[in-house]
Amino acid sequence: MQHEQKQWKEKAADYQTYAMVLLAFSVFFYIGLFIPADQSMMALEKKPFLLGLIIIFLIGAFYFYKKAVKYIRLLRELDQ
Repeated sequence: MQHEQKQWKEKAADYQTYAMVLLAFSVFFYIGLFIPADQSMMALEKKPFLLGLIIIFLIGAFYFYKKAVKYIRLLRELDQ
């Protein structure tokens, strides 16, 4: 049981890290949409691709955060 709790704690920490990295990437790309590069805005045909990528990263971050919360709840239930 102790080994299983350790694994759950490690998984929760890993999933939180994944969520934070994906969130950081999505913020980085979102800011990149509005910062002009050499006096012109990003080409219009690239913006939908970048917006889609941002949405995918945000969905991934939310998914990993929910998984981390699931393992944290399991750990709390076992402690009680």
